[in-house]
Parts: sequence; structure tokens; C-alpha cells
Amino acid sequence: MSGNGRPPDSSPKVGVLLCHDFPVARAGLRITIDTESDMQVVGEADDVESGMDLVDELQPDVIVANLYISGPGGNGPGGLDALRTIKARDPRVKILVQVDQESGDYFLLVMRAGADGYLTRGAAPLEVVNAIRSVRNGQNYLDPSLVTRLVNTYVCKTRSEGLEDRYDALRERERDVLCLVASGHTNSEIAQVLRLSKQTVHNVRARLMEKLGLHDRVQLVKYAIRRGIVSTKDL
Repeated sequence: MSGNGRPPDSSPKVGVLLCHDFPVARAGLRITIDTESDMQVVGEADDVESGMDLVDELQPDVIVANLYISGPGGNGPGGLDALRTIKARDPRVKILVQVDQESGDYFLLVMRAGADGYLTRGAAPLEVVNAIRSVRNGQNYLDPSLVTRLVNTYVCKTRSEGLEDRYDALRERERDVLCLVASGHTNSEIAQVLRLSKQTVHNVRARLMEKLGLHDRVQLVKYAIRRGIVSTKDL
């Protein structure tokens, strides 16, 4: 029997590549995964950028990648680029991202970059292995702790009436900036996350506000809450 009661079978094991910069946490994930009868760790790397170079060699089925989107030492810009590169090279590979952040602010950014699942670093071992199985089977996975927040923002959005919504007119980069501005990030922080110049971020921000008919950040935040992009709990 496996660690969560699943009977062993003769199917090939799911190969997992771990990309995590903390050796102790990585070792814990390896033990958790290798305990399961239907999966095994086939390799390790310090981050998803380093792991990108191992994909062709190891042919993993699932990559579990710890990602820091922003902040000191953050690997967000490079990490997001690495996700896109991996998916472009081999769409077969499933990517499960763990983030050191629990509000769900970066959910859209990570999923747009190519992730198949989104977990917080506080996820329990059983949740991690269930998430690996889900993405391996072609399903997207979202950390249960974030589901209620996303549902609440969706309900908030659908209850709004008589409001002109020009969101569909925004380009992907404008949507990314909207998400980050509404989450409280400065232009400098956004420039770091998206790997853009501060002037470019300023221009994109001005353009999206013009398209949405907004005049200041307060209006932008209210719009983002109404549209379901962020929740009041995340502010």
C-alpha cells in the first residue's frame, strides 16, 4: 500500500523533477514522493531555471517548482520565463508550482506562464502528492486554501450590475500589470517581476487605465475587486 492507502500497480511510475532552493525542504519532498508506489523523484535542481536544463535528459512527467515571484532574492522573472520555455519545448511535461505567498495574487501570472497547478509552500504532503497525480492526469490543480477566496471574488464580480467591463480589450501584459498594481505593488516591483523597465511599466499602466476609464489607483483597485482579479482579503 502507498502512503495514502493506494494499492500498488504495475503502471510506470510518474517521474518527478524537484526544483527547490532549500535542501531540507527538497529532501522532505523526495521522501514524501518516493514513499508513494506510483511516483518517484528522478532528479533535483536548486531552481526551475537550473531544472530546465535537466528536462531533456531526465524526461520527467511532472516538475514541482518552488517559485519566488518577487522580493529580495526572488526568482520570479527568470522563473516565469523558465516555465514558458519548458512548456514550449515539451508541452507534455506538467508543472506544479509552489509559491511563498498565500493570497493568490500571482495565480494568473503563474498559470499564464504555463503552470498546470498552483500550491502554497504550506501545502501538506498528502496534498502535494494528490496535486502531482491531478496534473499528471491532465487536470489543473489549485491549492484548496485559495479556492474560497477565488470563489468569493467571482461572486463579487457576478453580482455587479450595469458596469461596463472593458477587460477583454486589455492585452496580456496590461492584465499582468493590472493584477500587480491592484495587489499593491509599486512600478519598481512590477518592473522586477515582469522583467521590464520602469518606464515601460509606467506606460503600460497609463494605457490600461485609459482603456478602463480609470483615473487613479483607488479606482483601479475597486475595479479589480469588482472584476474578481483580487479579493479584499488580499489587500
